[in-house]
Amino acid sequence: MRRAPGSRSDRRSIAITSHDRMVAWLVHHARGNVRTEDLSVRRLILVLVAVLSLSTVPRTAASAVTVAIDPRAAVTVPVNGTRQFSAKVGGTTNTAVTWSLTPPPGVSAGAIGRISAAGKYTAPASPLPNFAAVTVTVTSAADPTARASNTITVVYPAPVLNGLSPASLPLGAFTLTASGSGFVSGARVQWNGAPLSTTVVSATQLTAVGTAAQPGTVNITVANPGPGPVSAVRTLSVISGVAVSVTPSSVSLSPGTTLQFKATVSGNTNTAVTWSVVGSPATGIIDATGLYTAPGSSPVGGVVTVYAVAAADGVTRGSASVSIQDPLALSNGRFLEQTTFGPTPASMAHLQQAGKAAFLAEQFALPESAWPYSSTTTRADAIDLFFGNALGGADQLRQRVIFALSEIIVVAMNKNTNGNEIVPWLSLLSRNAFGNYRTLLREITLDASMGKYLDLANSGVAGGAPNENYPREVMQLFSIGVSLLNIDGSVQTDSAGNPVPTYTQTDVQQLARALTGWTFNSATGMTGSGGNWNYYPGPMIPVPGKHVTSAKTVLGRVIPANQTIQQDLDSTIDTIFNHPNVGPFVATRLIRALVTSNPSPAYITRVAQAFNGGGTTARGDMKNVLQAILLDPEARNDTPPSTFGRLRTPMQHTIALARALNLDPGPASQFAYLFYGMNEGLLDAPSVFGHYSPLFHIPRSPWFGPEFQIYAVSDAIDRANLFYYLIASPWPIDPVLQPFVAIAADPTALVNAIDTTLLYGRMLPQTRAAILTSTPTMYDANQRVLNALYLTFTSGEYLVQH
Repeated sequence: MRRAPGSRSDRRSIAITSHDRMVAWLVHHARGNVRTEDLSVRRLILVLVAVLSLSTVPRTAASAVTVAIDPRAAVTVPVNGTRQFSAKVGGTTNTAVTWSLTPPPGVSAGAIGRISAAGKYTAPASPLPNFAAVTVTVTSAADPTARASNTITVVYPAPVLNGLSPASLPLGAFTLTASGSGFVSGARVQWNGAPLSTTVVSATQLTAVGTAAQPGTVNITVANPGPGPVSAVRTLSVISGVAVSVTPSSVSLSPGTTLQFKATVSGNTNTAVTWSVVGSPATGIIDATGLYTAPGSSPVGGVVTVYAVAAADGVTRGSASVSIQDPLALSNGRFLEQTTFGPTPASMAHLQQAGKAAFLAEQFALPESAWPYSSTTTRADAIDLFFGNALGGADQLRQRVIFALSEIIVVAMNKNTNGNEIVPWLSLLSRNAFGNYRTLLREITLDASMGKYLDLANSGVAGGAPNENYPREVMQLFSIGVSLLNIDGSVQTDSAGNPVPTYTQTDVQQLARALTGWTFNSATGMTGSGGNWNYYPGPMIPVPGKHVTSAKTVLGRVIPANQTIQQDLDSTIDTIFNHPNVGPFVATRLIRALVTSNPSPAYITRVAQAFNGGGTTARGDMKNVLQAILLDPEARNDTPPSTFGRLRTPMQHTIALARALNLDPGPASQFAYLFYGMNEGLLDAPSVFGHYSPLFHIPRSPWFGPEFQIYAVSDAIDRANLFYYLIASPWPIDPVLQPFVAIAADPTALVNAIDTTLLYGRMLPQTRAAILTSTPTMYDANQRVLNALYLTFTSGEYLVQH
């Protein structure tokens, strides 16, 4: 009888037991369970029911025997060679297999090789006809219908190419002999992969004929017939019998000029050539006669290559190298090194148009870069202002003078620890850079920053002896020095040859009395009898009743008694400022800071005379002094002696490189710590004498070299490491250097471009040769640029401002 829907036999999951074991019933595509007591042979059989003990259920089709062969990809085996195959059997515990070979149509079984019971195939002594493939089959012993196959192609082994004769070929038809081993009938000599007409002389020798169409290096290989491997490559040179030379082979030209080149062809009666210039019209043009016209401005890299190609073969060529340099590049570059923190492409172009005198006039007229200040200005703020204005300020000449004055009139963070105690001093140097030196001396005397640094603030206010610190240094370091000078900066000596001192300890004491009674300003501008505590920016103000009013004698000049504190100040400043030493003293210091460490006596004389003034020019006019320094014939000599120039300090070196390459080093406060390692802590000279002595001599030399006092091997390494970081960050190279990367495949063009950018074409031959030797070994264009730049900016030619 039928079971109604929902009856027990229709349920999908009903537990049964049979001999205490579960059984499985397959019912009309559904898995179901029924109770044994419900079974009846008399009922209508609508479904096939299979009852099996779970412990004896046979495997279904999903568990059929499988066979896989390894390798599965088609293989090649050299004649008489072997290849091991393996099989993997699944779906049965019986993993035994049998191996067999099936020949291709038309090939006998005896010609296809053999395979062992373990699956090792041995190839026959020769390939099959037409290199047809043998089929290898592996069959399961458990299920003969389970099998897998692969194909084997028997090939000739790779021939061995040992030598070629001749080792080089002329242009045109040739016969080439190849020697080696393993050559078989049908072997071919291949010319850059293309087969030549080849004769097999023996298993060790082939001859091939062909035509060499152009000179150069050719790759020669030997291939046996069929799909087998070819021999290793041997190279062959194809040499043209034609030679072309161009004269002159190397020349320097100014932009826009012309030069007639001449080509000489040998080895052929046809002496005609075709002229060309590598690159775009920006590299110049050359006509059919060899007349070259240089471009109107120096191209990227500064070097152009001219070619003459022989008409006889259309490939042989001679070449000439043309260096196109702006004749004013060196002159302008040197001028900007002296007047700025380093040339930029824009400043070079501007100076080219404006001229040097007009450039100075523009710089004098520019407004000052800002020196924002507040009571909360930090050390980092001060460093970032100082470095940032030097790097990017439009008033570059003012920034160079500020830097120079900061090494003469020193305030440092080791005492004035906060930025609000430093920035007022920098601002003072800035506003007086183009003013009058007397005004500078007067303002620095009353400057609150200096008042703290050299202890003039509150001198004599609390009683006791006046402080002598500032009075000594304003003479020794800021104005007249320790020895009397001639107008040319030479030291005056007495009859015994000893230097004549400019002042005595008595002068220091008297000057200290003349400068008593000054204190810090205050928010109200008032002070009591006890003076004021630190207050910036200043100027300092008098403390009533605390100034020494008796007469004083300073540097041989009497300061009358009973003058006001302001009158004594002016008398003091006039006494110092009008001392005959000030002209040669300031001239020497500023020349060394801006142009050269070893100026001639005549150079110092001319600048000292400019300081002294006369006619319509006031004494101490800084504009007049700076013009005298920067336009002097000695400064403007573009072929100076080897003793000329000055070593860049770490800060100057860093900024010059950044300006030349348009690098952005970021806020200086983030890497200022590195400058301590290079002995030039930014705004933090170790003492009032600055970072280095202006009188320091290069060791074992008669020459002055102040900056060399802070330059040693470790300092050189620190500089180099910093600069490499700047150009390689972000890795692998700063993106602004891409113009150099674009030409790095040509080491000569790269070195010329760097020479033009950093040295204005003055790179020494030995430096150029060293860089050209090392640069091609770099593995990519970025590394070539980094290497060439590194070797240039660490060279003596860039370290020293010439």
